[in-house]
Amino acid sequence: MEGTQGLLAIFTIATCFLVNGAQKTVCKEEAVADIVFLVDGSWSIGSENFKQIRQFLYTLVNSFDVAPDHVRIGLVQYSNTPRTEFLLNTFQDKQDILQYINNLRYMGGETNTGLGLDFLLNELFVDRAGSRVNENVPQIAVVITDSESMDNVGLHALKLKKQGVTLYAIGIKEADEDQLKEIATTPHNQHVYSVSDFAALQGISQSLIQVLCTTVDEAKRPISKVVQECLNATVADIVFLVDGSTSISPTNFQEVRKFLHSFIEGLDIGADKVRVGLAQFSNEIQKQFHLGEHTDQRALLEQVDRLPQLGGGTATGKAITVLREEFFTKANGSRADQRVPQIAVVLTDGESADDVELPAKALRKQGVIVFAIGVGAANINELKDIANRPHKHFLVNIESFQALQTLSQGLLQTVCVSMESQRMALIPKFSDIFFLVDSNMMQADFQLVRTLLMRLVNQLNPCTKTMRLGLAQFAQDTKVEFLLNTHNTKEEYLAALRKFRLPLRPNRSRHLGDALEYARAHFFTTASGGRNEQGYRQFLVTVTGGDSKDNVMKVARTIKSEGTTIVSIGLGESTLPELKLMATSPFFYQTTPIASVLKTVFETEEVVTVTDDCSEASLADIVFIVDVSSSYRTANFQLVRGFIHKIVDGLDMDFNRVRVGIVLYSNKASAQVYLNSFQDKTNILQFIKILPYRRGLTYTGEALEYAREKMFIKERGSRKEQGVQQVAIVITGKSQDNVTSHAAALRRAGVTVYAVGIKDADENELRQIASDPPNKHVLHVDSFAKLKTLEKSLKSVCYNILKKAVKDNARTYTAKQSCLQTDEADMFFLIDHSGSIEYPDFADMKTFIKEFIHTFHIGPHHVRVGVVKFSDTPALEFDLTTYPDKPSVEKAVDGIIQLGGGTSTGLALTSMGPYFDRAKATRSNKVREYLIVITDGESQDNVKDQAAKLRAQGITIYAIGVNLANDAQLLEIAGSQEKKFFVNNFDALKPIKNDIITDICSPDICKDMKGDVLFLIDSSGSINNPDFQKMKVFMQSIINKSDIGLDKVHVGIIQFSTSQQVIFPLNKHNDKEGMLQDLQTMQQIGGGTLTGEALSYTSQFFDPPKGGRTNVKQFLIVVTDGEAQDEVTSAAKKLQDKGVIIYAIGVVNANNTQLLEISGAQERVYSERDFDALKALDSQLALAICDPERECVRTEIADIIFLVDGSTSISSDNFDIMKNFMMSVVNETSVGEKQTRYGLIVFSDDPESKFTLNEYKSKRDVNSAITKLREPSGDTYTGKALKYSLGYFGAQYGGRKALNVPQWLMVITDGEATDSYSLAGPAKELRDNGIIVYSIGVVGANKQELELMAGDTNKVFFVDDFHKLDTLHKNISFEFCQTSKPVCEKTQGDLVLLIDSSAWLFLRVWTGRQGC
Repeated sequence: MEGTQGLLAIFTIATCFLVNGAQKTVCKEEAVADIVFLVDGSWSIGSENFKQIRQFLYTLVNSFDVAPDHVRIGLVQYSNTPRTEFLLNTFQDKQDILQYINNLRYMGGETNTGLGLDFLLNELFVDRAGSRVNENVPQIAVVITDSESMDNVGLHALKLKKQGVTLYAIGIKEADEDQLKEIATTPHNQHVYSVSDFAALQGISQSLIQVLCTTVDEAKRPISKVVQECLNATVADIVFLVDGSTSISPTNFQEVRKFLHSFIEGLDIGADKVRVGLAQFSNEIQKQFHLGEHTDQRALLEQVDRLPQLGGGTATGKAITVLREEFFTKANGSRADQRVPQIAVVLTDGESADDVELPAKALRKQGVIVFAIGVGAANINELKDIANRPHKHFLVNIESFQALQTLSQGLLQTVCVSMESQRMALIPKFSDIFFLVDSNMMQADFQLVRTLLMRLVNQLNPCTKTMRLGLAQFAQDTKVEFLLNTHNTKEEYLAALRKFRLPLRPNRSRHLGDALEYARAHFFTTASGGRNEQGYRQFLVTVTGGDSKDNVMKVARTIKSEGTTIVSIGLGESTLPELKLMATSPFFYQTTPIASVLKTVFETEEVVTVTDDCSEASLADIVFIVDVSSSYRTANFQLVRGFIHKIVDGLDMDFNRVRVGIVLYSNKASAQVYLNSFQDKTNILQFIKILPYRRGLTYTGEALEYAREKMFIKERGSRKEQGVQQVAIVITGKSQDNVTSHAAALRRAGVTVYAVGIKDADENELRQIASDPPNKHVLHVDSFAKLKTLEKSLKSVCYNILKKAVKDNARTYTAKQSCLQTDEADMFFLIDHSGSIEYPDFADMKTFIKEFIHTFHIGPHHVRVGVVKFSDTPALEFDLTTYPDKPSVEKAVDGIIQLGGGTSTGLALTSMGPYFDRAKATRSNKVREYLIVITDGESQDNVKDQAAKLRAQGITIYAIGVNLANDAQLLEIAGSQEKKFFVNNFDALKPIKNDIITDICSPDICKDMKGDVLFLIDSSGSINNPDFQKMKVFMQSIINKSDIGLDKVHVGIIQFSTSQQVIFPLNKHNDKEGMLQDLQTMQQIGGGTLTGEALSYTSQFFDPPKGGRTNVKQFLIVVTDGEAQDEVTSAAKKLQDKGVIIYAIGVVNANNTQLLEISGAQERVYSERDFDALKALDSQLALAICDPERECVRTEIADIIFLVDGSTSISSDNFDIMKNFMMSVVNETSVGEKQTRYGLIVFSDDPESKFTLNEYKSKRDVNSAITKLREPSGDTYTGKALKYSLGYFGAQYGGRKALNVPQWLMVITDGEATDSYSLAGPAKELRDNGIIVYSIGVVGANKQELELMAGDTNKVFFVDDFHKLDTLHKNISFEFCQTSKPVCEKTQGDLVLLIDSSAWLFLRVWTGRQGC
């Protein structure tokens, strides 16, 4: 056959090979090629024959020198569809490839060879897969098939050939020879092979290897001279500073010459390429040659080979100074002003006799990258002072000069990477500028505009490779004059501008909003010449003769958010407010002689704009985990560098504040910067500009694991053990390994993870990587260029990173404190333990339960907890009455075992009814009941009816879904959106814990709330209608959660833009229905954002004439989506000074600095990325308003005895009022054996103990005993009662003085004491025993006697009417709490109440205690 004859001819070609034995033929070591095998895996092959194909592939691959810089191998198997086995950049080592081939799985299927060829073109011979086609490396495909293809092969093969791919076709048995020829490159006698059976494959292996080697050799490149990384690194100024001191022997100095020779030989030397300078130093410095003196490599190498040794001492510092002052200068060949990378390589073997730190610092500050090579006795600390940081990249320390030869290629590679990286960083940043000119302006104004444009063209000198300009005019429609890619030279632009005319009959309707929409869609596209994808800045310059007839704000904001800078120029009737609204601040002008100003704007590189929002990042360890795989191009990675640079530059980076680390990864991850590598921001910013770029696969999962094990550890600078927040920012495309488990492990290690997805990144994968909630931690852009559009999101990221700890701690404290009020409840957890949940996830669920219950007071008479687990069937783990306290419940939770199975949530819900019924029977009273359901999958049975039955029983259900849980089923279980929660991963359960706890506990803490709450809502034109509706839903939710009423919470709403509108003031509605009705009628205003004016306007509505109340807390909730266009500080300060507590909520484009100025406190600032996030804030704000800055929530531990007057003077009705007063006091404390204890003594002629401190252990029992009291009769022997009460504080009655528990006696009386002469002694004795006496007088009580008993006027309370006792309990409870504050912190105390039942009533309240 034709192919066989071709093989015979090939045997004569032997110069390319070295032969080792019969089985192995190897191409020359310098062979370079990308070879992809396309292997038929269809059913016609058969599994036995497929083994022969494996062996054939093994033999071929084993014959090549496989390495990233030599031969790369890829493999695709195909049948019905192609499957990538491995890409050209998957494996770096031949043994890995051979092992993979040995285990190659056989696919099976039909034979679609054409589809396989097309797959090679699009997926293998591309940069991201490791192809070096852009580097002129030979591209070779070897197709192996045994049958005729079922699809067309010719067209797909032709496309590959046009791409420069050489195709070999190997046919076995029934392969169609005509198809083989269609596939293969000509001449066919060299590229087509046919064998009769699979066993014959081995027979042609050596011949094929020879042919392939010949193909490679004909196009081989001298890579022994130029390492791979230096192929693109073709421009730099490099100066070598070589130690020539006497300490280096002549033999060793010869090694230095060899090193320099080898290094320079690998560079692309030329006047416009790499320039090399050389200096030698000892005590003095000697110039060998300056940069550019020798532009021929051979001449350079001759100079190096003849380099004489200087001899003498070692003055390295002086030498570095000379390097800076005399070598890196324009006069001596430096091209720094042309943005050419500047590099110094310092080689020394000893300690310097002078200081090196300051000279080296000055050199680096000049922009020179300094590499330091130390040999033998070189001082490592001096080397660190010399070299750039991090030292692992720029410092090498070797034991001997002989090791220099081994070092040369590796260091050359590193230097070349730095050359190319710095070159990219130094490339001038040009712009695409499009002018949009108003057709309706006056002719005189138009002439001024055309003059401005022509001056700009002359000054900018635009052309295809630098500045590009476009021009359009608009009225009702938009007309393009020329696009960004229409003209190539300054002359062409000027000619076009001379022809630029306004229409003869202009349309007087000015629709700038429509024109901006058109501009956004058409002006900056790639087809129109836009270079956004290459990182060029985009400017849209609007020139108008008056204000627009349509809305411009919304589209202008969109354009700006997408990264385009808007410059607005107004002439004629244009107004400044519209220009300011439209422009990117501060680029708005009302004049035309501004050509030089605009030139500066267009040519000035972008400045970091996140500093204000991130500069307060006081404490964090932040690690960037950055994808540098083949999915990027070099230009794209430059955009990634800029993105990281912008974030870091905006942070308050310092070793004692924010630390930054950087991990780069593809196939493998490596640390470029550890958290303790840099002490200051300047050095790390310099390094970020030259971060190395490499190719490979995208193993994000492995990178996350690497970061957890190697970065967030104490040895590498992590301060996790000191409580410093740990943050990872992952910048990635689509991963080629599993990320889920590695990401969960990183988050479980306490790291907050942000995922920044670029281009083809998988949204679901980003959610698996990031912390919850995704709307705060996932950022995604569809191109690298749009990274810069994340600026606003970066502000949110900075805000979340910096303030998260403050906000989380505050929320945790608030939730915990609010739940002190939740004294009684029954709570069941219904948890999924099906087989879909992995062990670490089940452990997360148990941790969630333990942390959840830790917030509550667990006990038989307080909050009771039970757990039921379910899979196919439910099983009671422990009941509500099984464990009596928190430690035993937590231990029981730890002991829960997961058994696996299916997911029958409906059956589990059905089982819960009897458990709650049984719970009711074990309580003497009704308590609130909660069911918390946690599941990770869709239920296999119905849940709706079962959940509805439980809710009908009064059970509140919270449904928590994880990962694959069905959202519709969760809603059916919970019954409302507010009770439904979803997280992507089990480790994300922790953040939602406080949301549920807050929802459970807020009714208790909000029940007695009084306050004025005023909403100030941004109603500007930048907010679209759906988002405006979300703000209304947010307000509605807070109103629904508040206790609205005449003497309770009042709410008002004001909206604003450039003006203000009152929807309803604070005193209009006393019910929710009226408020919600007015809220629904609220319509958006539109216009600008004058927040400062709105704050000033709002102030009056907190005053009594406008409905405000001076005796209650007052709150202002500001919601805005944009930066205020006026000053806010002074207006906000006036509100703060009059006692208004301000919460500032910023959404989308809000300025966080302004939000802080408005609120006056960081804990009252909320910054959100979108309006959807508002729904997560309503519970937090409702709770914050209910309990603002409360120092003490309730008395946690005390011994309190009521000493109650039961004399005849107190009527039955008034005695009932006294009992209600006592129960109100009891309800304000936490009652329990280890918390607050109560006793009660009633007195008239004689005192009588009704119950002692150790008699009742629950609030319910104490109140029940108080309810049963019957009023006695008789006189008021208060002195006798005081003496009697002292004994009841003793240990035998439950007193805990020995445990330092506070002990209080509360005397309640309505008249003068019958034995007033006996008051002083017993009262003093009580106080001497550490018992605090509170005197409460009603109507006829004697003030002097009350003060005598208490011994302190601050402990005396008086009301002139029994009914006023109803409100006094709050003041008493606050006094208790303040008095016991240190004890509150210890959570222990005892209290006894002593109540006078006599009935004197006065008509005044003592001044000084009023409103206490």
